[in-house]
Amino acid sequence: MSPSGSDASLFDATLLERWEDHLAEGRFRYDVTDCPTKTLEGRFRFIMQLNLGRASKKRQTEFSADNVVQSFDGSKFNFTKARQNEMVFSFQPTLPLHRTVMRKSPSMAEFSNAQTAEEAPNCVLINVSPIEYGHVLLVPRITDCLPQQITLDTLHLALHMAAESNNEHFRIGFNSLGAYATINHLHFQGYYLWQNFPVELAATAPMFKASGVTVARTVDYPVRVLVCSARDSGANLKELARVVSHMCEAFQATNTPFNLLITESGRCIYVIPQRFSRAIANGEVPQDVIDTGVNPAVFEIAGHMVLKRQEDYDQLDEPKTVRMLEQATLSEEDFGSIAARFQRDLA
Repeated sequence: MSPSGSDASLFDATLLERWEDHLAEGRFRYDVTDCPTKTLEGRFRFIMQLNLGRASKKRQTEFSADNVVQSFDGSKFNFTKARQNEMVFSFQPTLPLHRTVMRKSPSMAEFSNAQTAEEAPNCVLINVSPIEYGHVLLVPRITDCLPQQITLDTLHLALHMAAESNNEHFRIGFNSLGAYATINHLHFQGYYLWQNFPVELAATAPMFKASGVTVARTVDYPVRVLVCSARDSGANLKELARVVSHMCEAFQATNTPFNLLITESGRCIYVIPQRFSRAIANGEVPQDVIDTGVNPAVFEIAGHMVLKRQEDYDQLDEPKTVRMLEQATLSEEDFGSIAARFQRDLA
């Protein structure tokens, strides 16, 4: 399953070699490679995974989901409390791309001795409750204890990490608080999924351009999504990070939960404002959807459904999955208002 041969980048080869070492040494809470997966028949081709281990063994949320912006709280679980053997490497992007420095991470004691922000390492850790093969966490400047909020610099770092992979199957996701982040310590998630996310196959309609970045929207997908891409000649990751971080900062300022999916080696970002947790709080989500226990974070909204019950794996079909995801989407009016604001700000 892993990239191999001369076409594998240093990043992919190093990440997967060390991830497989962690798997062989039993450092995950369960073996994700044993989780059954299938693709649903239908237009969207949703990917369904039964992951009973993640349902029972995942770290539980320790904060209120009411506010997208919350201060870091060192008394709660955070990644400075992760076990040393969860480390994969530290990640320091350099120019040109594909010459990034990756080294085995120092000990937490060495982290604590860092005196400046420049010395705080960007750490890649295994996700001990993985969704898929190669599932890791990127924790920017780990000892700075940043809260789960997007800034230009931290998003640019995530795009650099995506660009270091020359494997189209590696994607990076982000969940804000209120959109099913479970830890309020800044982190991105990445893994290899060996087929397209359904959202990647969705039709799109262009909306506007901003500094070489094309902003479009999905058409006829269960969740309304902005699609920001830097595929044109002259477009670059820094401009893409600037456009999308502006959107994220607006969501954070207006207390709008959101998710991000980074694809195409950092050249495309799916920006997903959502309202599932608020719809539950308002009593708007059907009980049968709540009973599944599915929390639609970035990967679920993108169409990779992580299921917690055998009955859902056996019985959920495309119409039921669409109905579930539709609970997360903004109304056309609210989505259109947000898109129009971004066009005024950025175009």
